[in-house]
Amino acid sequence: MILHILRKDLRRHCWEIGSFVLVCAVWTWQTSHPYGWVWMHQRQLVPILLFALWFILAVRAVQGECLVGDREFWPTRPYRWPELLAAKKLLLILCLNVPLLITEIVLLSSAGIPLSWALAPGLLLLQLEFAFFLTFPAWVLATVTETLVQWVLTIVGIALFAVLVSWLPWNLLPPTLAGGENVTTILMAAIVIPAMVFALLWQYARRRVWPARLVLGAAILAVPLMIPIASTTLARSIAYPRVTGEPPMRLSIVASGPDGTREYTRGDIGVTQSVITIPVAANFADSNSIVGLEGYRVTLTGDNGWRWQSPWLNHAGQLTSDWPGVSFGFNMPFELANQLAQAHASARLELAFGVYRMGKAQRIDTAAQSFTLPGVGVCSWPQQESGAIWVTGPACVAPFRLPGAMVEEIQSGDNTCPLDDGEPPLPANHRAISFQYGGDDLPVDFDPNPVRSFNLWFNGWEPVIPSVQNSKINRVAALCRGTPLILRTGAMSGKMSAAFNLGSVGTEKRVAGDPDRADP
Repeated sequence: MILHILRKDLRRHCWEIGSFVLVCAVWTWQTSHPYGWVWMHQRQLVPILLFALWFILAVRAVQGECLVGDREFWPTRPYRWPELLAAKKLLLILCLNVPLLITEIVLLSSAGIPLSWALAPGLLLLQLEFAFFLTFPAWVLATVTETLVQWVLTIVGIALFAVLVSWLPWNLLPPTLAGGENVTTILMAAIVIPAMVFALLWQYARRRVWPARLVLGAAILAVPLMIPIASTTLARSIAYPRVTGEPPMRLSIVASGPDGTREYTRGDIGVTQSVITIPVAANFADSNSIVGLEGYRVTLTGDNGWRWQSPWLNHAGQLTSDWPGVSFGFNMPFELANQLAQAHASARLELAFGVYRMGKAQRIDTAAQSFTLPGVGVCSWPQQESGAIWVTGPACVAPFRLPGAMVEEIQSGDNTCPLDDGEPPLPANHRAISFQYGGDDLPVDFDPNPVRSFNLWFNGWEPVIPSVQNSKINRVAALCRGTPLILRTGAMSGKMSAAFNLGSVGTEKRVAGDPDRADP
């Protein structure tokens, strides 16, 4: 019976299926030929059409045996609802996921990524993500609507509800860290997903639409109620549990002079707010760790019970044994900032962060036209390296996602880049480092294109190398063909929080007010 229903649906929806497969083929060609006519003139239309056909096919296939109303003749046929459910699932997998899977295999191959069985888990996970995030919601809404028009109107209603929710004064809530948002997302999923499963099974088993609609509506209305939870202490404590032992690093305020004196900077914004910035350095017990900063809160205490505390603030950055310095800034009322120096204040820093454990350094030979970054992907040099082209470096691709953390390093003594006119060879014992991060939320990035493109770019040499021709500018750090590349990759080992007593903040140093730093 499942195969009978499947054959019937393949005949009935042949035009939708054929259109979707055709658009998949066009999008594959467009993506693998980025400078072709289709890309230049219709680069946004084809992906939009692909996802539109994805939803149309899913809704039309499910509503082929409509579950709403009592005028359908299909219940008189010898269908059992588990067979009908299985047939629809099989149809959507064959007509949506299989063409997408073939498309992704072709894109991986055209990008120069060697095909192997090691890519199979990533391809399967990507199909599961698209089935869960696209097909499943479309399917559920199709079971509680009678026609494609009703389905579209339902989507429009949900979108309008989301717009209305976005107009609520969420800015009055305390700042939310990324970990707190993840906790809220999990809570929302814990409400919405069971409601969707119930509606799907209820409709196929009972075909009584109003209980299913009421459950879905209640779940959607409950979603905004979860948003304030992200700002609570409970959400932060779940997302960033407090370190029980020694934290992965020690923090201290940077000394501003050889005698160990400390100094913080202050910039005033009008006569109501001041921006206070405290320079901090980290000392790592394990040099194989990278700390990814996500948020912080500063508490200042001083003489005679003087005390002030900042709200939690978002902060994206990293601390490593090679780059241990960072500055923490926060807004402070003008009057309290005037009291800060006289209060002989000390600072306590609460930090929310993730820890990446890095692997061993690998030395990569970049002399070949194409070279491999072990555990990451493949890089290729442009065909010509004359003029300014060498500055762009190689074009690199990775399957599905980048590693959680990736650190690239080049040494000035090994540099093979052509010299600018009048410039001597680079001195030895200088290095350039670049940091790149992948996603940690999903096993593979939620993207129909499984190819992640990235570049190996460097900001500059450390210590800097001034130009001989113009002492006001510094020499550029770049990876050129033949320059050895030192690569380290790592994965997130966990997110946590810790408190650090930084001691006295020192004396005040006035700087010009900077309104751009009003929200560090």
